Amino acid sequence: MAKTKSRRRRAAEAQIVADKAVNALVTHQWQVWHPLPALHCVPAIVLILAAGLAAGQPGVALAAAGGAFSVGFGGFQRLSRWSVTPMMLAALGMAISTAIGTVASSFPIVDAIVVGLSAVVLGLGTGLGTGAWWVMLQGSVFLILAGSIPGDWREGLSRALFVLGGGAVQCACVLGLRALAPGRFAHLVPPNVVDPPGSWPEWRAAIRRVLNPSEPELGYAIVLGIAAAAAVYLAKRIELPNGYWTPMTVILVLRRGARETLTRGMLRMIGTLTGAGAATLAMAWLKPSQEVLVALSAMVAWAAYSVQWVNYGAFSTCVTAFVVFLFAFEGLPEPVIVRHRIVATLAGGAIALAALGVSRLPRLLRR
Repeated sequence: MAKTKSRRRRAAEAQIVADKAVNALVTHQWQVWHPLPALHCVPAIVLILAAGLAAGQPGVALAAAGGAFSVGFGGFQRLSRWSVTPMMLAALGMAISTAIGTVASSFPIVDAIVVGLSAVVLGLGTGLGTGAWWVMLQGSVFLILAGSIPGDWREGLSRALFVLGGGAVQCACVLGLRALAPGRFAHLVPPNVVDPPGSWPEWRAAIRRVLNPSEPELGYAIVLGIAAAAAVYLAKRIELPNGYWTPMTVILVLRRGARETLTRGMLRMIGTLTGAGAATLAMAWLKPSQEVLVALSAMVAWAAYSVQWVNYGAFSTCVTAFVVFLFAFEGLPEPVIVRHRIVATLAGGAIALAALGVSRLPRLLRR
């Protein structure tokens, strides 16, 4: 009888989690849609892509535009009284991660360990405030991205400079537009934002707290690190094309709770399918020139900035479309990119769910 009640209770809890996840799929928080502030992050991307095409260096433009795109989201984060701080720290962290990831990716075991350690730090960052966690996330993302193309330290340094340059252009554009039109480009903060520590003693206390084994951040960080490292090694071991999307999905989807992980996993998968399909259809129908690709990239970048808090699925759709358009600058076949990303995203989602299940197993067995 007790076992039957326990199974029923677990089934009821699972149903509640599933219902909340499905509800999140159709919920859009339009009150946090910010179309005008999102505009201040677009000019840098257009300038970089146009300059790269004019110079006949689409590969350089791609790396720099990727850096500018990610740094742009820092304009909506807070880490200190200077609004540009998250952007500058993110640009620096992304550049360092790019250099490290480029070199480490030549050695699968080393790459897996480096990404795993980065994911552990990212997991601990959840207890240090939203802005600090976001900066750490950008470093982890670019560490994984750099692993897609192995190289020596010279290549790592050159790619890091391109990413840093793109981030610097984005910082300059955002600061310039905010100075010219401070009223129209209002400073925004994410919903449910957790403020960072306010002083060095508070930072030290927060770091000591997240390193405490009794706090949830440490356990979550270890699970996240193991899952990310496993995803890197698996993708390289089976030679999964564009396999870097597998560990990236893990760090973006895996959360401490089942509902958050399931919700983000479902939304990311739907967003990936929708964005990839829409971008592919647009490419097939328009057969765009590189100049049109600049316009398309700018449009979906603006959409990503403006809906980042509205719905994670809508945000993933825009980011996926941006990636497809960006890679098209080097003439890569769009359907191939789409297919590779879908497979890798599914693999990453499966690893995230498996890691969550294993981490919760002791708790379930005690019931």
